[in-house]
Amino acid sequence: MPESSCLVGSWLVGRKNPMQIVMCETVALAEDGYLRVTAYEDGYVILPGTRSGAGLPPDRAALLNAILGREGELRLRREPGPPASLRGTRISLAQIQESVTKAARERGYLARPYYLLFSMTIAVLSGGFLMWRGNTSTALLLCMAAALLGTWSLRKTHISKAGAAEQRRLLALQASLRRPSRPATEAESSLGYRLLPWATLLLDGEDYGRWYADNLFDVELPRWWAQDPDGQDQTLRFVSQEGMKGLLHSLLHHVGP
Repeated sequence: MPESSCLVGSWLVGRKNPMQIVMCETVALAEDGYLRVTAYEDGYVILPGTRSGAGLPPDRAALLNAILGREGELRLRREPGPPASLRGTRISLAQIQESVTKAARERGYLARPYYLLFSMTIAVLSGGFLMWRGNTSTALLLCMAAALLGTWSLRKTHISKAGAAEQRRLLALQASLRRPSRPATEAESSLGYRLLPWATLLLDGEDYGRWYADNLFDVELPRWWAQDPDGQDQTLRFVSQEGMKGLLHSLLHHVGP
């Protein structure tokens, strides 16, 4: 299993869809015991789970606090689908991104580009020497190149060796999830739900549908989910717009820049 959160993992594997990223980490928080959900006829209520969020890494803590807010809960009206654009005010993507960078740095996934800083220093010193020797034009070009190199190195995010190792674990998990597997038994359903956030992040379209059918179709619902019985098949309802799918789509209406 990966060591990072889904939020940091999305950065390592280059996932760009913010809707997908928020959805997978929300499921991960619920599966880890930090959230629980009750589905009603017209909406959902997200409440704190059995575990305290104290001690969570900054990226996960930021999303958990945004979801629960000052009220300690989030009541959602059931929406027919995801929003066309993210205009919500409760969950800020900018704040989440800032916390992801902090979490990646804490885990040692960000590298300091020492070789670039060394090259920039050499360029500046060489420019100073050439200016002292009277070669002003070449000196200015070297100083400009050093400034551009420094600006680029500060803006670009570099993955460390530890980050690259975690990236390889994520890609290996993605390849494993894509492989067809036999249908899961009831005893294996807990492992399937542990992998659900990663499948949500790493798989698309038919791959995700096939994985879900193999691992979570016709098994008990996750322990963090409750819904009013209405005579329908509970597992089919869970994956429908009345279940987890509708919950995540409704949550996205509260996500904004």
